[in-house]
Amino acid sequence: MTAPFGAYQAEIYLLGLDDVVPAFTTDGSALEESAKRILEPGPFWYVAGAAGSGATARANREAFDRWRIVPRMLRDATRRTLATSVLGTSMPAPVMTAPLGVQAILHPDGELATARATAALGVPMILSTASSQTIEDVAAASGDGPRWYQLYWPNDDALTASLVGRAEAGCPGVL
Repeated sequence: MTAPFGAYQAEIYLLGLDDVVPAFTTDGSALEESAKRILEPGPFWYVAGAAGSGATARANREAFDRWRIVPRMLRDATRRTLATSVLGTSMPAPVMTAPLGVQAILHPDGELATARATAALGVPMILSTASSQTIEDVAAASGDGPRWYQLYWPNDDALTASLVGRAEAGCPGVL
């Protein structure tokens, strides 16, 4: 990625001066409604649904909603960065993809498309054990992009060892 993530905000404002609106909203609720119109109910609810009663998802959303962006005017903001690192993984912003499995129900490329997109942005991808693509194929699609692996621990020790070994090879430096 060549431009910093913060440049998107300036791009939105500058294009707005010419009455050009972004192709996608920045409102998470509106994005969800858009997805609901486009996707079949099964795939939509697989992605949008929460476990159990949804209490944890609601609590997480409420906690997130308590955060505020506070503009800092009349300050030197010429050199700003959102870059950070988590567990030794450098990233251009404090953003990672969630380990969503079975992405092929949303698009035939599934996790391969996510791997290509996250690699292009330098954002870590977290691959689910329930992926519709192999660890090796996702690693190849990701190239040098940062990636992690979410292990759903199987009951079979040999299978677990195989998954961990493959993830170590596909996600070097993470495990």
